Amino acid sequence: MKKQFKNIICSFTAVLMVVGSFLPQNSNAYPIYAQQAYANPREANGRIACANCHLAQKPTGIESPSAVLPDTVFEAVVKIPYDLKKKQLVASGDRGPLNVGAVVILPEGFKLAPPKRVPAEVKAKNKGVYISPYSSTAENILVVGPILGDKNQEISFPILAPDPAKNSK
Repeated sequence: MKKQFKNIICSFTAVLMVVGSFLPQNSNAYPIYAQQAYANPREANGRIACANCHLAQKPTGIESPSAVLPDTVFEAVVKIPYDLKKKQLVASGDRGPLNVGAVVILPEGFKLAPPKRVPAEVKAKNKGVYISPYSSTAENILVVGPILGDKNQEISFPILAPDPAKNSK
């Protein structure tokens, strides 16, 4: 059982794709807008759809536990390092911080933790950050963004591990 969860977490980290913007681009390129264009953000070649015009070549990082117990909430922290001196044009026409976002594809059964089960410290980290399932049929795919990159170089994803005793799926 522990080996199975370890394998699930390993596959979770393998499919992580973080998306952000280093150059001014059309706003329809952010992860949240990809929901309107793609039923599934993963293309046939394995790339995340949003990566065609964003940070596909930039280093990102993730911190997550190597194993989790069934029906527990754990935290996966996505790190989006970039040079804070880089700016983009904002709505007022001034230069402002870059926007970032993320698409996280989890193994089947894993999903965003319900608000009641998210620890207070994770809620505090995520104040002002709205993480949502990609769609009602793809609860294992999470999306966030665009959000201010200077304040969100780390995004904390509260994830609920599946319980095989309750759901054999």
